[in-house]
Amino acid sequence: MRVSMPSGSMHGWGIAGTYLEREIAQLPPVPGVTLHCMSQNLAPLNPDAWDAINIGYCFFENSIEILNFTREAARKWDFIVAGSKWCEYLLRIGGVKNCGTILQGVDPERFYPLPLPPDDRFVVFSGGKFELRKGQDLVIAAMKVLMQRHGDVYLSCSWANQWPFSLLTMESSPFITYRHDEVDFLSVPGRCALENGLDPARTVVHPLVHNNAIRDVFAGTHVGLFPNRCEGGNNMVMCEYMACGRSVIASETSGHADVINPAIAYPLTRYRPMVVTSGGVQTGVWEEPELEEIIEMLEHVYRNRHELPGKGALAAQEMKNLTWSGAARQFHYVATKLANQAELARMRNA
Repeated sequence: MRVSMPSGSMHGWGIAGTYLEREIAQLPPVPGVTLHCMSQNLAPLNPDAWDAINIGYCFFENSIEILNFTREAARKWDFIVAGSKWCEYLLRIGGVKNCGTILQGVDPERFYPLPLPPDDRFVVFSGGKFELRKGQDLVIAAMKVLMQRHGDVYLSCSWANQWPFSLLTMESSPFITYRHDEVDFLSVPGRCALENGLDPARTVVHPLVHNNAIRDVFAGTHVGLFPNRCEGGNNMVMCEYMACGRSVIASETSGHADVINPAIAYPLTRYRPMVVTSGGVQTGVWEEPELEEIIEMLEHVYRNRHELPGKGALAAQEMKNLTWSGAARQFHYVATKLANQAELARMRNA
């Protein structure tokens, strides 16, 4: 079984591709089958890797636009794997029957429980590339309130975004003022946080962090804040954070719903539907968390931080179920089943 995916350690697809290629290589070979990274129109990212049997792996947030591509994808692909049950549900609505869900993994050798930092300050972590979908504008607006109330509250964030077009989506935020920069775009997240009223002495915006080093950022924080409007997968950064013995305040919608529950996290419960457009065309519907509830939840955790060790320990335990080796075995099972079906069909037709 071949793997046709990007590799690297600075973005989600690269991390997933690197781990899956490594883990699948350790399993028995399944000739004639390739696992592909799928683009946003459900086509193979690398058409030249097309094989006798093809499995696609997809993550998407464009819940309306995706229905333009599902019928053709159902005819073309032997099997489509979604990165979340939410994506699988949308595929099935669009007519894809041969599909399932496999969640992204967490490397247990890199992400494992860490002691919480001292209580002389309360440090909130926010991660993910800076864009409207991931809700860092909500983080800024909520943290501004909490930091004004409490002098010992700090924000530590890893928001680097290498794609200016994605940064530009923050222009649509109703919660912050956004000033775009196509040239010095890596500095935009930090500048935006300060221009919207966060105390520079208590706000740390980290530069682009290698996946090998992000654990060191997690170590200095108490709780994560992930008010994402939509996630096509289980949110790799959030799961890696929880694997380090940390709880999170997070939306419990789309891909987050596969991993978030009240035992390990502080799920947000109040949302408004947000219609997303591109070029004047409606492309999706996201669920926007309510700012007031985010502030309420931050205040609750601030005043009840004695809950964090217990919730964090349970979170780390649950994240042990998400391994890249486990994901690889699931893909291998699908590949083996498809290969066996193809062989039986060949024998019947011989």
